[in-house]
Amino acid sequence: MTHVVAQLKQKQVVVFFLLMVMIVISSVAITYVAHMNRRAFNDLQRQLVVKNAAQVEWGQLLLQHSTLTTPKRVERIATEKLEMEAPNPDQIKMVVP
Repeated sequence: MTHVVAQLKQKQVVVFFLLMVMIVISSVAITYVAHMNRRAFNDLQRQLVVKNAAQVEWGQLLLQHSTLTTPKRVERIATEKLEMEAPNPDQIKMVVP
């Protein structure tokens, strides 16, 4: 009978140590996953800052484009810098195919 009790206690000790090892492995895994989650969140925040800066720059470029391509500005530059002018109606010739 004492032999059976000794075997039972030995099995309990082995199970106890296995459970302790599993608890340690689980806690290390939880810590690692939490660390990786924080790193991924920090990377996401950095990428959001980059995205927002790119959106601001895109908005500025669209505004600049619309300002530089207004018909009145194009006509003024053509007249002043390129010395172009709209032709008179008698200077226009129609080409018939």
